[in-house]
Amino acid sequence: MIQCSVCGEKLREKSNYCPSCGASLISLFANESTSNEVSKKNLDKGTKGNNKTKTKTDKIREHDSVKEQSKNISMTKLMYMILVLFFIGAVIVISSGIFEKPIVTSQLNQGEAGHDHGGVDLSNLEHINTLEEAVKKNPNDKESLLHLAHLLNDSGFKEKAIDKYKQYLKIDSQNADVLVDMGVCYYETGKNLEAISYMEKALKYQPKHQIAHLNLGIVNMSAGNMTKAKEWWNKAVAINPTNDIGKRAAELLKSH
Repeated sequence: MIQCSVCGEKLREKSNYCPSCGASLISLFANESTSNEVSKKNLDKGTKGNNKTKTKTDKIREHDSVKEQSKNISMTKLMYMILVLFFIGAVIVISSGIFEKPIVTSQLNQGEAGHDHGGVDLSNLEHINTLEEAVKKNPNDKESLLHLAHLLNDSGFKEKAIDKYKQYLKIDSQNADVLVDMGVCYYETGKNLEAISYMEKALKYQPKHQIAHLNLGIVNMSAGNMTKAKEWWNKAVAINPTNDIGKRAAELLKSH
């Protein structure tokens, strides 16, 4: 719809002349057409510009995504490298013998490799308390007393275990296994001289106590007497070179 510039009449259909005043309308239609074309061009230009902007934004996002993925891959590789280095370090430390401890005898497996006496385990407290009550009621109950001493030893209560082992030895002073176990408790509390004393005493009652020989080697090594340590390990191998204790002694001789 256009409006006649002369009389102001609004015209719905295109005509060369205004029906009211007879004025020429050709220039008005030409201006309207030109204006519409310009508007359409501007609209197309704006749309193309937006498409270009969108394309650049997508490229930036894709680049950032690739960069983030590369960063994640690098971090994963770094973590794997750290884990591998940690594993290699652990193997070296263990193979060097830093964590070696005397092998301990036990009530159930006499003369064989025993328990790992490291740290304090509170899960056995209820059982320990029950045994302590039984020992109080009957101090000469050898079975309960020895079981209590071993349980305290295994749970990490070394000083209390030593007290119970001593109480047991008042009843059975020649029990070589108990003497060795008590020696291990002394060793694990840093008292090497006491440990050596009780382990050597065990050999008076049981001269071929192979674990005592093996443990005496380890305690002497810890005390800085490597010559003496090797003497004990050689004796342990001589007693029985084919069982686990003899093989362990032979390994210690090779690695030291």
